Amino acid sequence: MRGTADLSFPLDAYQATTEQQTTLAQAQGVLTSRCMARLGFTYRAPEQPATSASGSNARVFGLVDQDMAARYGYLNPETANAPVRAVTESLSEAEQLALNGEDDLDPADAPANLEEAEKTGGSDVTFNGERVPVGGCVRESYLKLYARKANEVDILFVFNLKSEAQSRARADSRVRAVDKRWSSCMSKAGYKLTEPANAVKELGLTESNLSSSRAVAAAKADVACKQQVDFVQVRYAVTTTYQHRLIEENTQALSMAKEQLESRLLLAAELT
Repeated sequence: MRGTADLSFPLDAYQATTEQQTTLAQAQGVLTSRCMARLGFTYRAPEQPATSASGSNARVFGLVDQDMAARYGYLNPETANAPVRAVTESLSEAEQLALNGEDDLDPADAPANLEEAEKTGGSDVTFNGERVPVGGCVRESYLKLYARKANEVDILFVFNLKSEAQSRARADSRVRAVDKRWSSCMSKAGYKLTEPANAVKELGLTESNLSSSRAVAAAKADVACKQQVDFVQVRYAVTTTYQHRLIEENTQALSMAKEQLESRLLLAAELT
């Protein structure tokens, strides 16, 4: 096991895919535009960037692809070449207020879910005879899609579980051992590095020279050492184990998260 582009993890089943995330973002844009229209403004949400050609887990363990290392060094071409959303028009002060709500709004005063927002009825600011939602149309569209009821599972819940599994894996003796073997391999190649995750920093590379000849040489050695010590296989096995444990510990919440994701995707499909 050397690559990560096609890897899948147990917790992936409870989280939106890259394509689904794009659909959800488009749906939120539709809801935002409808809210703005209700307040008397014509608003078009920014277009979403094209979906990444690589799998969502392509860099889950950092740089592991030898071809990418040889071509780009430590530079991630998909991140570096991501299209910048063009600002087609500047919004007036009134449009900004309708879109984002009042600048001095305390986040603690913003409704936590749609039910709560509907009870309050909106802010004291009105346009077109309609009250601006607390937090503006962006907040309203978010609540309509991601937090419709008080018992909704937080949309970051699965992400946080994945992060916890990664943290547990990094502290695991098997991962620490493979990192040590990688460090020894890199030392033989002429690089005094201690942590695979900190290679760029330890090499003293910056954003401007991630694909320099020096960076490419180091990246090629980096990936070769990872392959030699079975870096991906060990990381994947250990991380997967911890994800399974977290799934067992959070069965009910994850079941709810999956149901809510499916419901959210059905709404998004209708909107887009």
